[in-house]
Amino acid sequence: MESYIWGEASVTYPDWNGTVRLDQRKTVAPLADLIGLDADAWMIIGFDIGGGEQENGRHTLNVYAVSRDLITATADVMPQIAADNGGEIPVTQFLVHDVDPYEILRTITHQFDLRLRSRGSRDFPIRVVELGDVPPQVD
Repeated sequence: MESYIWGEASVTYPDWNGTVRLDQRKTVAPLADLIGLDADAWMIIGFDIGGGEQENGRHTLNVYAVSRDLITATADVMPQIAADNGGEIPVTQFLVHDVDPYEILRTITHQFDLRLRSRGSRDFPIRVVELGDVPPQVD
């Protein structure tokens, strides 16, 4: 396998793009435990969910983890790992099998915010001027 830099989300034709933020719940098991990864050997530092029509509509969960063998400091762990590795953090990408990626996402989420905007609106501020419901709700 040839190494690569893990970057921003990417699709062939980005009709929608945006940002996401997640505040993880403190009352659930760590992500490594939920997916069955040995937390004594690995520190998860990223994950992604992706897929689509090409994968028969299935979405997959990948986690990106640092070997705990690389961790030598007790504070400022990531800057030290990067400094020891030419400015990059070397990880192993694990494809997680036998889980529903969205169930894992729901399980770890305290608060979640995903915002996507259409291609044509990317360069303009969006001002909300009215609220509504679909279908309309009766008070």
